[in-house]
Amino acid sequence: MIKKLNFVLSVFVLIGFIYAFYILKEEGGYMIDVNSENKEIVKESLNGQIDNIEDITKIQLGNGWHQGRLKIYHSFAKTEELYITEGMFKLGNLEKYISENGYKLSNKAFIILGISSFILIYLLSYRYVNRKRTEM
Repeated sequence: MIKKLNFVLSVFVLIGFIYAFYILKEEGGYMIDVNSENKEIVKESLNGQIDNIEDITKIQLGNGWHQGRLKIYHSFAKTEELYITEGMFKLGNLEKYISENGYKLSNKAFIILGISSFILIYLLSYRYVNRKRTEM
């Protein structure tokens, strides 16, 4: 039973490290969940830019190399990308709103790394303790 649990935890640690480093390397930036509080701002800013505004679930604002990129997540795993250029005042307002009210994806990655590291330390200490018991 413990071996199965340790195997599952090992897989979780591996996936956690891969996902966290993917977020840090590729994604970055800020993310905002579209809900009733900010639906009007999103509709106003994206009206005419994309086809279906009603099923937007999240919007990600790129950072670093991807600065000015809006990655729009729709329900059913559909994504679209828009790039903010000069003169797009509506999208500039959305960019400002996301950077002020969104959450940083790098913080999410560091939390995942912390949890995965804690589980890895547990697994290594469990293995060390069991090795010492078998030697006695």
